[in-house]
Amino acid sequence: MPVTRAKALGDYLRARRHLVSPLTVGIPVEPGRKVAGLRRSEVATLAGVSEQYYLRLEQGHDQRPSEQVLLALGRALQLDEYALDYLFRVAHAAEGTPAVDPLAEESITELLEHWSHSAVIVSDGNHDIVAVNRLAQQLGQGMLEVGDNSVVAYFSDEVREVTVDWEHGAANTAASLRFHSDPLSPRLQEIVDQLTASSPTFARLWPRHDAWPVADGRTQMHVEEFGTFDVEFTTLIVPGRPRHVLTIMFPPADSPAAAVFAYLAAR
Repeated sequence: MPVTRAKALGDYLRARRHLVSPLTVGIPVEPGRKVAGLRRSEVATLAGVSEQYYLRLEQGHDQRPSEQVLLALGRALQLDEYALDYLFRVAHAAEGTPAVDPLAEESITELLEHWSHSAVIVSDGNHDIVAVNRLAQQLGQGMLEVGDNSVVAYFSDEVREVTVDWEHGAANTAASLRFHSDPLSPRLQEIVDQLTASSPTFARLWPRHDAWPVADGRTQMHVEEFGTFDVEFTTLIVPGRPRHVLTIMFPPADSPAAAVFAYLAAR
């Protein structure tokens, strides 16, 4: 069944409500309390709305909560700036697929050819790869090709076996997928269904509804000839392509990865 905007909003509010400790918002916890997180009535009181109205929101019956209501709910649920941004995007999600500038795709492909000493990929909001340069293809060893999905790749057994602190990266990867994707996208639902069935870790993380971007940092790559090494990355928004980001992967200075990058680029 296709996900509606109202249902996506209700699911998000419910998930975040369960993650808020009553003590952190000044609500005493009586002995024998069985509710995980906050009750609906408690969220409604904290946000200054009626319990019946909040119930309609969680059940997907309210169509257009105001900005004032969303801000109040964000405070009640202790949402950070990224989670609040996602709340607004879910509440105002538009049906249909945003238009794409065909000239932007051609310019992106041309741009990637100029990066010969960094690995570069362009992915859409669902983390499907839409463009990749030659060095990224070599480093990816068949997992960073146009049409591949980087989230699916990260939750594979192959990546898990060679990645230190994989669990931490898994949480970031799931949160990034939710933050960047269109909550109404049928393609997103395909990815979620696939990973929920194949990865117990993803099946545990996704219902939390964590949402934040991973703009830069350090990760690990494994190349059969050279083993596992650290690489740094940064991401940039792509103009003219809704929800698309360009990810640049490069080696730390004077690191083993620098020699690998140089060798592969020359080859």
